[in-house]
Order: sequence, then C-alpha cells, then structure tokens
Amino acid sequence: MRFFYAPEVSTPFHELDAEETRHVVKVLRAQVGDACVLTNGRGAVYEGVIHQLDKRTCILQTKWVREDAPSARPLQLLVAPTKATDRFEWMLEKAMELGVEGIWPLVTTRSERTREKPDRWMRILVAALKQSQQTRLPELHPMMPWSDALAAQGQRRGFIAHCLPALGDSGKPHLLHAAAGPLGAWVAIGPEGDFTPEEIREALALGAQEVTLGEHRLRTETAGVAAVHSFHLAAL
Repeated sequence: MRFFYAPEVSTPFHELDAEETRHVVKVLRAQVGDACVLTNGRGAVYEGVIHQLDKRTCILQTKWVREDAPSARPLQLLVAPTKATDRFEWMLEKAMELGVEGIWPLVTTRSERTREKPDRWMRILVAALKQSQQTRLPELHPMMPWSDALAAQGQRRGFIAHCLPALGDSGKPHLLHAAAGPLGAWVAIGPEGDFTPEEIREALALGAQEVTLGEHRLRTETAGVAAVHSFHLAAL
C-alpha cells in the first residue's frame, strides 16, 4: 500500500505537495484509482484514492480512518551528532524505523559537530516514517548544550551510556535490563570521544542511571541504534 505523509490532511479531497507528487508520478508510477494511506505524523490515519493525476498535480479523495495513540513507553534519544554527517543521518533513519518520540542533538565537551542540518534531518525522518509506515513522527529538537538537554527532560527516568568504568554506586547494567518496566525514558549517547566524567556526574546528579550497551566499544551511530532497540526489547 502506498503511504504518504502530509502535516495537514484535508477531506474529502487532499492535494499532495510538489515533492510527493513527483514521487507518485516518477517513482511509484501510480494511476488514477490507486489506493493509498496518509498520515499527518501525529497519529491520524486516512485512506485515500488518487482522484486526479498529472505531472504537477495529485489530488486524493480522502477519509479519516483512525487516530493511533502515542507509545505507552515513549523514548527520548539524546545523541551527539557525528563528525561524518552521513553516519548521523543513518542513525536518524534507523532510530525512526525502530521508534522514538523525540531526538535531541547534543553539543558536548568532546563534540566534533556543532552545526545542525534541521531541514535535511527532518526529510530523512519523514522518509523513514513512510518506509516503516508509522503514524507518529519524532520531534526533532534544536541542537543544544548537554546541560540544557538534560534539564529539559524533567522528571523522566534517564540512562546514560558511556565507556568509562561506573562512576556511581549502582554499577553499569545493560540497558536491556535497566530499562525494564512500563515507563518511558531518555537515553543519552555521547560523541566519538565519549562523555567526560563531569558530564556523566551531571546526569547522575539528576537521577540518571549509567548503563552499558555491551562488551564492545560502539561507534556513536551504532550505539544510538543499539540503545533504541534495547529499550524496546526491555518491554518484552
């Protein structure tokens, strides 16, 4: 089934934007009468049928179907973008496919990338939303300093994955075990050079728990994907 994203879906007719229309015509080679599904990225799902189609216009006949509830265990992923932007973009794609509620690009002491690409990153998230046929698009937060991102998490439970020996008294259990339970959480992944001890202690002071993602040292983008996957496996 063809799956489209539109922030504001209208009924009983909806016109796709220029980018989606080009995709319909040149990639999908769709025809009038073909069925599709639309989402607004906030949980709403619509059924559609292509009503009018040419090289510049695609109009769908639409009707509302349902509203998908938010995740019962929402995950906020705090992660320092990698120096090689393609690696970070790969991680965004996979995190979206696995399921996250929010993504917080970080500026840390050892960050090698401090410039963001919000428009490009959002396009990657939208493409992954459509590919995985999910109905909720993660919120992509502005890049911000580590301390500000921590403060913004409020009372959520939190986990910080790092490669140093445990600095607190609770050790470093695997996230798969530490994240068990019905509650949502945030998980923090540092830059290529890892978090500093001071940054780890700052998270611990706010109630976060140190965790490991396994016995091997992972690249930042691999750690981000592993963290999202482990968090969701912890619910099973």
